Amino acid sequence: MRRILAAVVVALGCRASSVPEPIVLDHVELTRVASGVYAAIRKDEPLGLAQNANSLFIVTDDGVMVVDAQFTREATLENLRALRRVTSKPVAYVVNTHWHDDHVAGNQIYQDSFPAARFIAHPNTREDLITLGRPNRQGQVRFGPQALARFQRLLDMGLGIDSTPASPAEAAAVRNAIRIFSRYVAENAGFREVLPNSTIERSSVITSGSRRIELHWFGRAATRGDLVVWLPKERILATGDLVVAPVPFAFGSHPAEWVQALDSLTTLNPAVLVPGHGPLMRDTGYISTERRMLRAAVERAAAAVSRGDTTAAVLARTERMDDVRAEVAGSDKWRNLMFDQFFRVGALTGAFSDAKSSRTQ
Repeated sequence: MRRILAAVVVALGCRASSVPEPIVLDHVELTRVASGVYAAIRKDEPLGLAQNANSLFIVTDDGVMVVDAQFTREATLENLRALRRVTSKPVAYVVNTHWHDDHVAGNQIYQDSFPAARFIAHPNTREDLITLGRPNRQGQVRFGPQALARFQRLLDMGLGIDSTPASPAEAAAVRNAIRIFSRYVAENAGFREVLPNSTIERSSVITSGSRRIELHWFGRAATRGDLVVWLPKERILATGDLVVAPVPFAFGSHPAEWVQALDSLTTLNPAVLVPGHGPLMRDTGYISTERRMLRAAVERAAAAVSRGDTTAAVLARTERMDDVRAEVAGSDKWRNLMFDQFFRVGALTGAFSDAKSSRTQ
Protein backbone atom coordinates (compact mmCIF):
# COMPACT_ATOMS: atom_id res chain seq x y z
CA MET A 1 0.00 0.00 0.00
CA ARG A 2 2.84 2.37 0.86
CA ARG A 3 4.43 1.66 -2.54
CA ILE A 4 1.14 2.47 -4.28
CA LEU A 5 0.76 5.73 -2.34
CA ALA A 6 4.35 6.66 -3.07
CA ALA A 7 3.82 6.00 -6.78
CA VAL A 8 0.71 8.18 -6.78
CA VAL A 9 2.58 11.00 -5.05
CA VAL A 10 5.44 10.79 -7.55
CA ALA A 11 3.01 10.74 -10.50
CA LEU A 12 1.13 13.76 -9.19
CA GLY A 13 4.38 15.57 -8.56
CA CYS A 14 5.56 14.93 -12.10
CA ARG A 15 2.26 16.08 -13.51
CA ALA A 16 2.35 19.29 -11.48
CA SER A 17 5.95 20.05 -12.42
CA SER A 18 5.13 19.70 -16.13
CA VAL A 19 2.99 22.85 -15.88
CA PRO A 20 5.36 25.82 -16.05
CA GLU A 21 5.15 28.52 -13.44
CA PRO A 22 4.02 31.94 -14.65
CA ILE A 23 6.77 34.32 -15.68
CA VAL A 24 6.58 37.54 -13.68
CA LEU A 25 8.43 40.46 -15.21
CA ASP A 26 7.89 43.99 -13.93
CA HIS A 27 4.10 44.48 -13.98
CA VAL A 28 3.17 41.58 -16.26
CA GLU A 29 2.49 37.95 -15.38
CA LEU A 30 2.84 35.60 -18.34
CA THR A 31 0.92 32.33 -18.02
CA ARG A 32 1.01 29.53 -20.58
CA VAL A 33 -2.62 28.58 -21.20
CA ALA A 34 -1.92 26.16 -24.09
CA SER A 35 1.03 25.11 -26.19
CA GLY A 36 2.38 28.34 -27.69
CA VAL A 37 -0.41 30.48 -26.18
CA TYR A 38 0.25 32.87 -23.30
CA ALA A 39 -1.94 35.21 -21.28
CA ALA A 40 -0.13 38.43 -20.32
CA ILE A 41 -2.05 39.69 -17.30
CA ARG A 42 -1.18 43.04 -15.74
CA LYS A 43 0.04 42.45 -12.19
CA ASP A 44 -0.16 44.79 -9.18
CA GLU A 45 -2.17 47.28 -11.23
CA PRO A 46 -5.60 47.49 -9.57
CA LEU A 47 -8.47 48.68 -11.73
CA GLY A 48 -8.77 52.43 -11.42
CA LEU A 49 -8.56 55.76 -13.17
CA ALA A 50 -5.69 54.65 -15.43
CA GLN A 51 -4.64 51.12 -16.31
CA ASN A 52 -2.81 49.02 -18.85
CA ALA A 53 -4.60 46.32 -20.82
CA ASN A 54 -4.09 42.57 -20.65
CA SER A 55 -2.75 40.86 -23.77
CA LEU A 56 -2.81 37.44 -25.37
CA PHE A 57 0.23 36.06 -27.22
CA ILE A 58 -0.38 33.37 -29.85
CA VAL A 59 2.72 31.77 -31.37
CA THR A 60 2.22 30.44 -34.90
CA ASP A 61 4.47 29.02 -37.61
CA ASP A 62 4.58 32.48 -39.21
CA GLY A 63 5.21 34.54 -36.10
CA VAL A 64 3.27 35.85 -33.12
CA MET A 65 -0.18 37.38 -32.87
CA VAL A 66 -0.47 39.93 -30.06
CA VAL A 67 -3.93 40.86 -28.87
CA ASP A 68 -3.85 44.47 -27.59
CA ALA A 69 -1.01 46.80 -26.70
CA GLN A 70 -0.93 48.86 -23.50
CA PHE A 71 -1.60 52.42 -22.29
CA THR A 72 2.08 53.31 -22.07
CA ARG A 73 5.00 52.37 -24.25
CA GLU A 74 6.87 51.43 -21.09
CA ALA A 75 4.22 48.81 -20.26
CA THR A 76 4.19 47.55 -23.86
CA LEU A 77 7.96 47.05 -23.64
CA GLU A 78 7.42 45.05 -20.44
CA ASN A 79 5.05 42.78 -22.35
CA LEU A 80 7.49 42.46 -25.23
CA ARG A 81 10.31 41.50 -22.85
CA ALA A 82 8.03 38.85 -21.36
CA LEU A 83 7.20 37.56 -24.85
CA ARG A 84 10.90 37.28 -25.62
CA ARG A 85 11.24 34.87 -22.67
CA VAL A 86 9.12 32.29 -24.52
CA THR A 87 9.83 32.84 -28.24
CA SER A 88 12.21 34.62 -30.58
CA LYS A 89 9.70 34.70 -33.44
CA PRO A 90 8.72 38.12 -34.81
CA VAL A 91 5.35 39.68 -34.12
CA ALA A 92 3.33 39.26 -37.30
CA TYR A 93 -0.07 40.56 -36.13
CA VAL A 94 -1.31 43.06 -33.55
CA VAL A 95 -5.05 43.00 -32.91
CA ASN A 96 -6.55 46.15 -31.40
CA THR A 97 -9.83 45.02 -29.88
CA HIS A 98 -11.22 48.59 -29.70
CA TRP A 99 -10.18 52.26 -29.73
CA HIS A 100 -9.38 53.00 -26.08
CA ASP A 101 -5.84 54.31 -25.65
CA ASP A 102 -4.98 51.76 -22.96
CA HIS A 103 -5.22 49.08 -25.69
CA VAL A 104 -3.55 50.91 -28.59
CA ALA A 105 -1.06 53.55 -27.40
CA GLY A 106 1.75 50.98 -27.41
CA ASN A 107 1.24 50.10 -31.10
CA GLN A 108 4.32 52.06 -32.12
CA ILE A 109 6.53 49.72 -30.08
CA TYR A 110 5.44 46.82 -32.28
CA GLN A 111 5.69 48.84 -35.49
CA ASP A 112 9.19 50.04 -34.63
CA SER A 113 10.31 46.55 -33.62
CA PHE A 114 8.50 44.63 -36.37
CA PRO A 115 7.93 46.88 -39.42
CA ALA A 116 6.11 44.11 -41.32
CA ALA A 117 3.55 43.59 -38.55
CA ARG A 118 -0.09 43.80 -39.61
CA PHE A 119 -2.38 45.85 -37.34
CA ILE A 120 -5.95 44.51 -37.29
CA ALA A 121 -9.17 46.10 -36.01
CA HIS A 122 -12.83 46.54 -36.87
CA PRO A 123 -13.58 49.42 -39.29
CA ASN A 124 -15.51 51.22 -36.54
CA THR A 125 -12.43 51.05 -34.33
CA ARG A 126 -10.23 52.58 -37.02
CA GLU A 127 -12.72 55.41 -37.44
CA ASP A 128 -13.12 55.88 -33.69
CA LEU A 129 -9.35 56.10 -33.23
CA ILE A 130 -9.45 59.18 -35.45
CA THR A 131 -12.71 60.84 -34.37
CA LEU A 132 -12.65 59.90 -30.67
CA GLY A 133 -9.13 58.74 -29.88
CA ARG A 134 -7.27 61.82 -31.07
CA PRO A 135 -9.33 64.41 -29.13
CA ASN A 136 -9.48 62.08 -26.13
CA ARG A 137 -5.68 61.89 -26.02
CA GLN A 138 -5.34 65.67 -26.40
CA GLY A 139 -7.76 66.23 -23.53
CA GLN A 140 -6.04 63.72 -21.27
CA VAL A 141 -2.61 65.21 -21.88
CA ARG A 142 -3.88 68.76 -21.41
CA PHE A 143 -5.97 68.29 -18.29
CA GLY A 144 -4.51 65.11 -16.82
CA PRO A 145 -1.63 66.70 -14.90
CA GLN A 146 -4.06 68.94 -12.99
CA ALA A 147 -6.12 65.93 -11.98
CA LEU A 148 -3.00 64.00 -10.97
CA ALA A 149 -1.85 66.86 -8.77
CA ARG A 150 -5.25 67.01 -7.08
CA PHE A 151 -5.33 63.25 -6.48
CA GLN A 152 -1.85 63.36 -4.98
CA ARG A 153 -2.80 66.21 -2.63
CA LEU A 154 -5.85 64.27 -1.49
CA LEU A 155 -3.83 61.09 -0.95
CA ASP A 156 -1.28 63.03 1.09
CA MET A 157 -4.15 64.01 3.39
CA GLY A 158 -5.46 60.45 3.55
CA LEU A 159 -8.41 61.27 1.31
CA GLY A 160 -9.83 59.64 -1.79
CA ILE A 161 -10.99 61.22 -5.03
CA ASP A 162 -14.32 62.20 -3.44
CA SER A 163 -12.49 64.06 -0.63
CA THR A 164 -13.59 61.55 2.02
CA PRO A 165 -11.19 59.18 3.84
CA ALA A 166 -9.58 56.82 1.34
CA SER A 167 -9.98 53.09 1.85
CA PRO A 168 -6.82 50.98 1.41
CA ALA A 169 -8.12 49.69 -1.94
CA GLU A 170 -8.84 53.21 -3.13
CA ALA A 171 -5.45 54.53 -2.06
CA ALA A 172 -3.68 51.68 -3.87
CA ALA A 173 -5.72 52.19 -7.04
CA VAL A 174 -5.19 55.95 -7.11
CA ARG A 175 -1.44 55.62 -6.48
CA ASN A 176 -1.27 53.14 -9.35
CA ALA A 177 -3.26 55.48 -11.62
CA ILE A 178 -0.92 58.36 -10.82
CA ARG A 179 2.10 56.19 -11.68
CA ILE A 180 0.67 54.99 -14.98
CA PHE A 181 -0.85 58.27 -16.10
CA SER A 182 2.28 60.26 -15.24
CA ARG A 183 4.18 57.95 -17.56
CA TYR A 184 1.53 58.33 -20.27
CA VAL A 185 1.83 62.13 -20.13
CA ALA A 186 5.63 62.01 -20.07
CA GLU A 187 5.67 59.80 -23.17
CA ASN A 188 3.35 62.05 -25.15
CA ALA A 189 6.10 64.13 -26.75
CA GLY A 190 7.36 61.02 -28.55
CA PHE A 191 3.95 59.52 -29.30
CA ARG A 192 3.25 58.45 -32.87
CA GLU A 193 -0.19 57.25 -33.88
CA VAL A 194 -0.28 53.80 -35.50
CA LEU A 195 -3.64 53.08 -37.09
CA PRO A 196 -4.84 49.61 -38.15
CA ASN A 197 -3.77 48.75 -41.70
CA SER A 198 -6.20 45.82 -41.95
CA THR A 199 -9.87 45.73 -40.94
CA ILE A 200 -12.38 42.96 -40.31
CA GLU A 201 -16.12 43.57 -40.73
CA ARG A 202 -17.65 40.48 -39.15
CA SER A 203 -15.37 37.45 -38.94
CA SER A 204 -12.05 36.29 -40.27
CA VAL A 205 -9.87 33.21 -39.90
CA ILE A 206 -6.09 33.17 -39.83
CA THR A 207 -4.41 29.79 -40.13
CA SER A 208 -0.76 28.94 -39.71
CA GLY A 209 0.20 25.28 -39.63
CA SER A 210 -2.21 23.59 -37.23
CA ARG A 211 -3.11 26.88 -35.54
CA ARG A 212 -6.56 28.29 -36.34
CA ILE A 213 -7.33 31.79 -35.06
CA GLU A 214 -10.78 33.30 -35.44
CA LEU A 215 -11.59 36.99 -35.10
CA HIS A 216 -15.21 37.98 -34.55
CA TRP A 217 -17.30 41.14 -34.25
CA PHE A 218 -20.56 40.37 -32.46
CA GLY A 219 -22.05 43.86 -32.82
CA ARG A 220 -21.85 47.10 -30.89
CA ALA A 221 -21.16 46.50 -27.23
CA ALA A 222 -18.65 48.25 -24.95
CA THR A 223 -17.73 50.23 -28.07
CA ARG A 224 -18.86 50.17 -31.71
CA GLY A 225 -15.94 48.02 -32.80
CA ASP A 226 -15.19 45.34 -30.22
CA LEU A 227 -13.28 42.44 -31.77
CA VAL A 228 -12.68 39.17 -29.92
CA VAL A 229 -10.03 36.59 -30.69
CA TRP A 230 -11.00 32.92 -30.40
CA LEU A 231 -8.91 29.77 -30.57
CA PRO A 232 -11.52 27.03 -31.16
CA LYS A 233 -9.18 24.08 -30.73
CA GLU A 234 -7.75 25.35 -27.44
CA ARG A 235 -11.03 27.05 -26.39
CA ILE A 236 -9.19 30.24 -25.45
CA LEU A 237 -10.91 33.61 -25.81
CA ALA A 238 -9.51 37.18 -25.63
CA THR A 239 -12.39 39.61 -25.14
CA GLY A 240 -10.97 43.12 -24.95
CA ASP A 241 -13.30 45.32 -22.90
CA LEU A 242 -16.35 43.19 -23.60
CA VAL A 243 -15.30 41.67 -20.29
CA VAL A 244 -13.65 43.76 -17.55
CA ALA A 245 -13.48 42.83 -13.87
CA PRO A 246 -14.40 43.70 -11.21
CA VAL A 247 -16.48 46.48 -12.86
CA PRO A 248 -17.00 46.83 -16.63
CA PHE A 249 -16.37 50.08 -18.52
CA ALA A 250 -19.72 51.23 -19.90
CA PHE A 251 -19.07 54.81 -21.02
CA GLY A 252 -20.00 55.13 -24.70
CA SER A 253 -21.51 51.65 -24.68
CA HIS A 254 -24.58 50.01 -26.22
CA PRO A 255 -25.85 47.81 -23.36
CA ALA A 256 -28.68 45.95 -25.12
CA GLU A 257 -26.38 44.85 -27.94
CA TRP A 258 -23.61 44.21 -25.41
CA VAL A 259 -25.86 41.63 -23.76
CA GLN A 260 -26.25 39.88 -27.10
CA ALA A 261 -22.49 39.93 -27.64
CA LEU A 262 -21.95 38.34 -24.22
CA ASP A 263 -24.46 35.63 -25.18
CA SER A 264 -22.32 34.94 -28.25
CA LEU A 265 -19.23 34.63 -26.04
CA THR A 266 -21.02 32.20 -23.74
CA THR A 267 -22.07 30.09 -26.73
CA LEU A 268 -18.39 29.62 -27.60
CA ASN A 269 -17.98 27.89 -24.22
CA PRO A 270 -14.41 29.08 -23.55
CA ALA A 271 -12.22 27.15 -21.14
CA VAL A 272 -9.86 30.11 -20.70
CA LEU A 273 -10.88 33.75 -20.95
CA VAL A 274 -8.46 36.70 -21.10
CA PRO A 275 -10.44 39.85 -20.19
CA GLY A 276 -9.49 43.35 -21.21
CA HIS A 277 -8.69 44.07 -17.56
CA GLY A 278 -8.80 41.83 -14.54
CA PRO A 279 -7.66 38.31 -13.68
CA LEU A 280 -7.38 35.33 -15.98
CA MET A 281 -10.70 33.45 -15.98
CA ARG A 282 -11.33 29.72 -16.29
CA ASP A 283 -15.12 29.77 -16.76
CA THR A 284 -17.93 32.08 -17.86
CA GLY A 285 -19.28 32.87 -14.39
CA TYR A 286 -18.25 36.51 -14.53
CA ILE A 287 -19.82 36.92 -17.97
CA SER A 288 -23.13 35.96 -16.36
CA THR A 289 -22.61 38.61 -13.68
CA GLU A 290 -21.78 41.27 -16.26
CA ARG A 291 -24.80 40.26 -18.31
CA ARG A 292 -27.12 40.73 -15.31
CA MET A 293 -25.67 44.19 -14.73
CA LEU A 294 -26.30 45.23 -18.32
CA ARG A 295 -29.79 43.73 -18.43
CA ALA A 296 -30.69 45.73 -15.33
CA ALA A 297 -29.54 48.95 -17.02
CA VAL A 298 -31.47 48.10 -20.20
CA GLU A 299 -34.68 47.38 -18.27
CA ARG A 300 -34.47 50.59 -16.24
CA ALA A 301 -33.74 52.64 -19.35
CA ALA A 302 -36.71 51.12 -21.18
CA ALA A 303 -38.96 51.98 -18.24
CA ALA A 304 -37.66 55.57 -18.21
CA VAL A 305 -38.37 55.99 -21.92
CA SER A 306 -41.87 54.57 -21.42
CA ARG A 307 -42.46 57.10 -18.61
CA GLY A 308 -41.58 59.88 -21.01
CA ASP A 309 -38.28 60.92 -19.46
CA THR A 310 -36.69 63.31 -21.88
CA THR A 311 -32.97 62.97 -21.11
CA ALA A 312 -30.65 60.22 -19.97
CA ALA A 313 -29.30 62.56 -17.30
CA VAL A 314 -32.57 62.28 -15.37
CA LEU A 315 -32.22 58.52 -15.22
CA ALA A 316 -28.54 58.64 -14.32
CA ARG A 317 -29.25 61.02 -11.42
CA THR A 318 -32.16 59.09 -9.94
CA GLU A 319 -31.42 55.41 -10.60
CA ARG A 320 -28.76 54.07 -8.22
CA MET A 321 -29.18 50.40 -9.22
CA ASP A 322 -28.68 49.38 -5.59
CA ASP A 323 -29.66 45.74 -6.17
CA VAL A 324 -26.96 45.30 -8.81
CA ARG A 325 -24.54 47.48 -6.86
CA ALA A 326 -24.81 45.22 -3.81
CA GLU A 327 -23.84 42.15 -5.84
CA VAL A 328 -20.85 43.78 -7.50
CA ALA A 329 -19.53 46.30 -4.99
CA GLY A 330 -20.93 45.32 -1.61
CA SER A 331 -19.80 47.79 1.06
CA ASP A 332 -16.37 48.44 -0.45
CA LYS A 333 -15.97 52.17 -0.96
CA TRP A 334 -13.70 52.01 -4.00
CA ARG A 335 -15.82 49.43 -5.81
CA ASN A 336 -18.87 51.60 -5.22
CA LEU A 337 -17.06 54.58 -6.70
CA MET A 338 -16.01 52.47 -9.70
CA PHE A 339 -19.54 51.14 -10.05
CA ASP A 340 -20.84 54.70 -10.38
CA GLN A 341 -18.05 56.18 -12.49
CA PHE A 342 -17.24 53.24 -14.76
CA PHE A 343 -20.53 51.40 -15.10
CA ARG A 344 -23.80 52.86 -13.78
CA VAL A 345 -23.87 56.30 -15.41
CA GLY A 346 -22.49 55.09 -18.74
CA ALA A 347 -24.70 52.01 -18.94
CA LEU A 348 -27.87 53.90 -18.09
CA THR A 349 -27.02 56.71 -20.49
CA GLY A 350 -26.19 54.36 -23.35
CA ALA A 351 -29.21 52.15 -22.77
CA PHE A 352 -31.51 55.18 -22.58
CA SER A 353 -30.15 56.71 -25.78
CA ASP A 354 -30.48 53.46 -27.70
CA ALA A 355 -33.99 52.79 -26.35
CA LYS A 356 -35.16 56.29 -27.22
CA SER A 357 -33.65 56.02 -30.69
CA SER A 358 -35.41 52.69 -31.27
CA ARG A 359 -38.71 54.14 -30.11
CA THR A 360 -38.59 57.05 -32.56
CA GLN A 361 -37.63 54.96 -35.59
